[in-house]
Amino acid sequence: MYTLTPAGEIHARIAKLQAGLRAARLDAAFLVQNADLFYFTGSIQQGILIVPAEGEPVYFVRRVFERAVEESPLPNVRRIASPKEVTAYYAEKNVVFPSIGFELDVLPVGTFLRFQQVFPGAKPEDVSPVVRGIRAAKSPHEAATLRENGRRLAALLSGARKKIRPGVTEVAIQGMLQGEAIGGGHSTVNRMRAFNQDPGLGCVISGPDAALPSYADFPTSGKGLSPFVPAGQGERAIRPNEPVIVDLMWAQDGYLVDMARTYSVGPMPAKLEEAYGHAVAVLRAIEAGIRPGSVAGDLYTVGLAVAASTPFAENFMGPPGYNTKFIGHGIGIEVDEFPFVAKGAPTVLAPGMVFTLEPKFVFPGEGAVGIENTYLVTADGFETLTPLDEGVLRCDG
Repeated sequence: MYTLTPAGEIHARIAKLQAGLRAARLDAAFLVQNADLFYFTGSIQQGILIVPAEGEPVYFVRRVFERAVEESPLPNVRRIASPKEVTAYYAEKNVVFPSIGFELDVLPVGTFLRFQQVFPGAKPEDVSPVVRGIRAAKSPHEAATLRENGRRLAALLSGARKKIRPGVTEVAIQGMLQGEAIGGGHSTVNRMRAFNQDPGLGCVISGPDAALPSYADFPTSGKGLSPFVPAGQGERAIRPNEPVIVDLMWAQDGYLVDMARTYSVGPMPAKLEEAYGHAVAVLRAIEAGIRPGSVAGDLYTVGLAVAASTPFAENFMGPPGYNTKFIGHGIGIEVDEFPFVAKGAPTVLAPGMVFTLEPKFVFPGEGAVGIENTYLVTADGFETLTPLDEGVLRCDG
């Protein structure tokens, strides 16, 4: 079913944005990034959304106008052939915006300079912190979508036990899992905001290849298939008694959930079994602090302290020398939303926030072990959106 965002959701989000603009002393927001367009209009047709701090928002659409009208509940959707028509629209109304907020965290410089000419007299500011702060707390509608996606993803990873066996390559297993996911409604698009970070569709990585670092800022990267995609699953065949990490996202109806489990055909070496137990201990320690009012950076400190007390501290969240400075990340429309469970992160948790925790230990030449869940912050704690056995998942072989 082709799902549209309810009108009440869009109007509530616009109202929050306008309140945020007023608090930031910005006269209007100028939004063009696909994820932000989807959140505030319900549509990702090519266009420009202008949201004034006071007054009616306008969604100017170059392509495809008819689909934008069908998809967005905003009352003022206008067809344009050029951004110059946006300038003319407000000039005719004698509306001037002294300051305009742009998505400066994602706009390429050339694109920003071109769009800046739409309102040449306005002072450009960065509206990204306002936008991302609003998007961090999910509504009940969003939470319901994420909950269903988590259920589907947990079922997919549960079934992976029947597919992982010696001799089958990482890429073949990934293909089987993704084919099943697409058949179940996965949209095949995982969005990420950070520049030059390509989330792909997740990964199936095994043995020593799972411990290879790569350009991506992930604790476990994998070898990949070529220098063009130097991360993720490769042609390596699964072997007995080694860890296999399946780390996938489920994207449907505009929202993502993320989870990972460690699998093995037969027992892993004692060292890796022990390290996996420590990863779960990190998870439990952080979970104990998830509640409204907790600070994301403090949760990171708690988790890091548990990892530092193990014999494998230098292997936590990456191979030695390539350790990441986070244990979890916000998720929703994009895979890297607020809050980040990261060193010094100032975000104060609030009901509706959704984030992952992914404690992992990585051993060059041996393999990697770990776990990842997606969590929803509730009024008095949290809900795990990716429910599945949290031990090492044994495969039949």
